[in-house]
Amino acid sequence: MKKIMKKSVAVFCLLAVVVTLGACNKKADDRAESDINWQLISADDLKEAIDQGESYQIIDIQPEADFAKGHVPDSVSVPAYPVDTAELEKLVSDAVPDFADGDDPIYVMCLGGGSGAKRTISIMQEEGVAPERLYIIEKGAKGWPHKELWVTD
Repeated sequence: MKKIMKKSVAVFCLLAVVVTLGACNKKADDRAESDINWQLISADDLKEAIDQGESYQIIDIQPEADFAKGHVPDSVSVPAYPVDTAELEKLVSDAVPDFADGDDPIYVMCLGGGSGAKRTISIMQEEGVAPERLYIIEKGAKGWPHKELWVTD
């Protein structure tokens, strides 16, 4: 009986170690799941802002090849999509000084208007950019309907 008890305790301890190690190796929380009030701008509203000559900034995180295939005029390319590694996060962090000054809205363009844009906004807020300035362009580059406002390289 003692042998069975010892084996049971050993198995229990081994399981506890495995569970603990698994928890330690768990991927850090996804920035796209941050508790942020995500602000969105539709392609039509952005087109109207462009047509009206409003002042704004666009950070486009599409990969370089996708940016070359098309982007909104005057976008600043920061090829960090999907912003899911420390290296890609650093690209966004390094770009923040280009966007930090002023009160103009900052529109984030990614491929689909989802997680990559959210991660970018999370980093920009962490770096001190005012949250009320940051918007996700709905549906991203793949959903951009205004091809007359689409620049290719």
